[in-house]
Amino acid sequence: MTDRATATKNDIVAALDAADPLGRFRGHFAFGEPELIYLDGNSLGRMPAAVPTHIGNLLNTEWGERLIRGWNEGWMELPRRLGAKIAQIIGAFEDEVIVADSTSVNLYKAALAACLAQPHRTRIITDNLNFPSDLYVLQGLTTVRSDLEVVVVPSPDAIHGPTDEIIDLIDDTTALVSLSHAAFKSGFLYDMSAVSAAARHHGALTLWDLSHSVGAVPVDVNVVGADLAVGCTYKYLNGGPGAPAFIFVSRDVPAVLSNPIPGWMGHRSPFTFDRNYTPSIDITRFQTGTPPVIAMSAMEPGVDLVLEAGVDALRAKSIQQTDMLVRLWAELLEPRGFTLNSPRQAERRGSHVSLGHEEGLRIDMALIREMQVLPDFRAPDNIRLGIAPIYTRFDDILEAVHRIARVVDERLFEGYSTNPPAVT
Repeated sequence: MTDRATATKNDIVAALDAADPLGRFRGHFAFGEPELIYLDGNSLGRMPAAVPTHIGNLLNTEWGERLIRGWNEGWMELPRRLGAKIAQIIGAFEDEVIVADSTSVNLYKAALAACLAQPHRTRIITDNLNFPSDLYVLQGLTTVRSDLEVVVVPSPDAIHGPTDEIIDLIDDTTALVSLSHAAFKSGFLYDMSAVSAAARHHGALTLWDLSHSVGAVPVDVNVVGADLAVGCTYKYLNGGPGAPAFIFVSRDVPAVLSNPIPGWMGHRSPFTFDRNYTPSIDITRFQTGTPPVIAMSAMEPGVDLVLEAGVDALRAKSIQQTDMLVRLWAELLEPRGFTLNSPRQAERRGSHVSLGHEEGLRIDMALIREMQVLPDFRAPDNIRLGIAPIYTRFDDILEAVHRIARVVDERLFEGYSTNPPAVT
């Protein structure tokens, strides 16, 4: 690239950042390493700057001073109150969402509940782009109902979801269609309306994993006709490592759907300490154990920032930024051996872009250890560049692409092992 072309690009990017209506939100996040270009918000979001004060108050006052009285002073309401906030983000009614457990546990609860409520239906349909933990959960259901069959539909290219094939397979034997809204490797976005409509036509239920879309991509579970959904809060919602997840159960789902992991927090009157379980009549029946108050409290500032920014505005910026990244890939990285492992069409792409390279793992290591660029890697060759529009700048993207090109041009990756670290 010529010096003049570089200067022009820098000017364009500087103008985009200067005009960014979401630019002010960057100041609401912690930047422990100001020079680091962080492109892994699709895996773990940055910490909101308000978290230390927020948690300090919880530790020093709510727990340190109020002690067990805290349960009657707000702690018991946390799962429902946070669920109501997330409901606004995913287009649900506030009484349809509750925060509890992890994504995998919530997926298990929702999926098994759906299958137990339909004893004469024997098939679960998913795809091979789904997150492996989701597949493990679905496969595990066959130990509870041995007649269940998990049908894993293959992607035609390891990038795009097999939407038409899935819709064609749904029939009157289908109990559940369970998919990730945004595929964790490629970022492919499913048309939730089309799949949900096909399932509903045959009387099957749908279960969506929103982990890689919530907080960056508009989701309207009631408009698209979703029955069930789960999602984590530590990616685009910036809830902190291992933050509790959420579960959505539509009002339209039959009341016979019950939590298959009953626990005292799902009981209609937990403090009567009845020896027999009577489930709550609302979404709280999908709680099981005691809420993790500290972890739940830590996630609230991030959820509040997403609500303030607005998901539509976040999506508009995300599309601008991922489109820019795709253009830079075509200009600067494709000639250096990188493939685009995400959809080109913005409407079918979430908020991360995967780039493939035969030396992907070692390039990723060189970026992290030498280039002050932090993406992540997913086998066999995907370098995932996560765009968190609430704090990612346009300049971050341009500079990251230049540094990726430098790693290849200077063959800096050759200094790294082909053996992956424990976490990639």
